[in-house]
Amino acid sequence: MGKENDKIEMVSLFDFTGVSLSGVGRSKKPNSVLSFRLEKKVDPLSWLLGDDYRKGEFELFEDVGQIYELQLAKMEYESFKSNMEAFRKRTAYFKVVNGEKSYHYFISKVKGKGQIGHTNQYLTHWFYPYKGKFHGQMIKSIINFIGAEGDDIILDPFAGSGTTLIEASVVGTRSVGVEINPALCIVSQIKLDALKTDYPEFTKSIVVKDLPRIFKYFSDAEAYLNERRWEIKINNQNARDILIELWENHFPNSFVKEYPLEWRNLLLLIYLHALSDYTYLKGTSKSRPLEEFFYINFNEYSKTLKGVYETFRELKMTPKEYVVILGNALRLPLSDNSVKGVVTSPPYSIALDYISNDIHLLNYLGIDTKKLREEMVGLRGKKTEKLKLYEQDLRKSIEEMYRVLIKGGWAVIVLGDVVVNGKRTDFCKKIIEWAPQIGFVDYYAMKRPILGGFAKLRYEYVIFLQK
Repeated sequence: MGKENDKIEMVSLFDFTGVSLSGVGRSKKPNSVLSFRLEKKVDPLSWLLGDDYRKGEFELFEDVGQIYELQLAKMEYESFKSNMEAFRKRTAYFKVVNGEKSYHYFISKVKGKGQIGHTNQYLTHWFYPYKGKFHGQMIKSIINFIGAEGDDIILDPFAGSGTTLIEASVVGTRSVGVEINPALCIVSQIKLDALKTDYPEFTKSIVVKDLPRIFKYFSDAEAYLNERRWEIKINNQNARDILIELWENHFPNSFVKEYPLEWRNLLLLIYLHALSDYTYLKGTSKSRPLEEFFYINFNEYSKTLKGVYETFRELKMTPKEYVVILGNALRLPLSDNSVKGVVTSPPYSIALDYISNDIHLLNYLGIDTKKLREEMVGLRGKKTEKLKLYEQDLRKSIEEMYRVLIKGGWAVIVLGDVVVNGKRTDFCKKIIEWAPQIGFVDYYAMKRPILGGFAKLRYEYVIFLQK
């Protein structure tokens, strides 16, 4: 690439004597027929952009380096290359577009707890430490590839803590999340609503001197909530209505109820986040009193709310509409041919017990988990029966995705090769086999290595299915 004198002479694969660490130089006595040409710098942008490549006009984020990221960056670019201004506002992997900083550059600077780079934990993604969320940056690029915008709908039938819905809302397309766990419906709704919080009003009304009273209210409320334990019927109820019901009929009366609903919900989520921190860090060097976690998280949430408010105002961004529904992915409450795209990650429940992981959250809210355990994909049955039921439910959920997709729409499924009873599963292969049987006309998978934790999850597969 570049001028001839920028290139390195042919170097033997078997004799690197005299080759500097930078790659400059050559072996004194090349003794192999097999050789290759080294470059000082390989620029993936020239491959990614092709004929549109203009050095200095485009730049990827510095931490974009894995093959799957470059593939996704190319895919999102191809979907929007006819409208560079829209692409600058939406791109996930480009730091610079047409010589200007992308919106993701500013969005990912609204850093959250534990954030590294530009992949996740920015904006309100980090609110409540849900185990099993996926990377917001990757999900944004997939939504861009699908090309959803405006009144198009992006669906996540296993919504979890709302990652897909947050990214869809931020890029400007409507979204629907269906989630079977009522506690996670609540978490998702609050995280999404927080994107629209009027931070100056919030911080003016909820002052530090009130925090001890607010903490005591939520701490004392647990007993009151458990006296009114509820089994929420999974009947396609709106998460916002669940929260209204919670405040009207389950939480005790207090000055806290005088705050606007969205602010009460934020305070509740801060308490639940503190409860999670307290539960998982008890007995470790990071252990603290529950009240201290509450104060720490209130300050951290406030920083994020401030950053979101200021960044969205500066970029003139308004989050698009979203709906979180308490429902079942096997019986989606949507019409045939109604959504532009599906972006989801089915639960790894055959290897990870989501109810046990969030039992402190479910118990605090007084939610009866017996029926939930009987209906959640991957938790039904025992031993070998459990895996068989998971496979049946997974296929049924994909059939439902197919039903609600418009013709030409994409379902994109992120799924890991989890280990069950000592055996590594390969549901990616099964899904690709099912695809033409269900009716999909195009289908392929992208492999994403998981760095760390290799015993339980070595790879994730991003599976693309087109109707």
